Amino acid sequence: MEKQQTSFDLFGEELEIPSSPQEPVQTDNIPEAVSDKVKPAPTLAPLKMKQAVLQWLAKQNPSGIATKVATRISKYQVDVAAFWSLPAGLRRRIEKTVLVEIRNDRDHCWPDCSNRETILKKIRELKSEKASLEKIIEQTEPELKASDTLFEEYECWDYEKSQNADYHKCLNDIESLQHSLYKGSRLELIRQSQTADFIYIAFPEGTIHADELIDGIGLLAIKDNLEIEEIKTPDALICKAENRNHIVQNIAIACRKSSLFANGVNVSKNKIFITNPPRRRRK
Repeated sequence: MEKQQTSFDLFGEELEIPSSPQEPVQTDNIPEAVSDKVKPAPTLAPLKMKQAVLQWLAKQNPSGIATKVATRISKYQVDVAAFWSLPAGLRRRIEKTVLVEIRNDRDHCWPDCSNRETILKKIRELKSEKASLEKIIEQTEPELKASDTLFEEYECWDYEKSQNADYHKCLNDIESLQHSLYKGSRLELIRQSQTADFIYIAFPEGTIHADELIDGIGLLAIKDNLEIEEIKTPDALICKAENRNHIVQNIAIACRKSSLFANGVNVSKNKIFITNPPRRRRK
């Protein structure tokens, strides 16, 4: 049976997605492909999820870390930001910056638009097709394999140099769908700030499928015991030295209030006053 081309208008752009004429488009239900992996209702409180992410980052020994960090001057705050620096002569050089967005609902990941679940399902199908085409490329174009790889499990392939026309069409289709879905989203605007080498989004375990995320963004799964599993590794993004310096300054600004409070200095709109520092509970 021939498939009918259904056209959707997202953000003023025409987008064609194949669908069966007998199957009505579902926009409210989670697709069957991930229904067995999606929790009906998150059980983790926002504070617990933030604590889990902070612990995960702290184990990597960052030079600085903060919450509610602005990626620009004041807009688009990320839930957690961290940076790593190394000695460089008499000073320190910023090596890496990481931003983490925390969500407890899959619907908070994308802008509101019609037929979102249909588009996500198509993206997953295309990424599955992409993986199959990459296996074909490995068999037909072995010269694309990196020659400097010592271990087979870490082998790298330069698939983008492939002559496979179907593969490049698949890449273009994925990019087009992701652009239509994520255009204007908070996650895309944060990425466009170019202040991070790596960006993650963290969800309760099983809330979202890795193939539903836009390419380049990492996925952290927060388990019920607050352990974190890195489901998808992020790509290294373009981040200039001055942009790293910018986010590091914003991390310091975000830490200002908590540092003052920890030492008994309270800041309000009208005055700054001294109180007893908060005490930790005895174990």
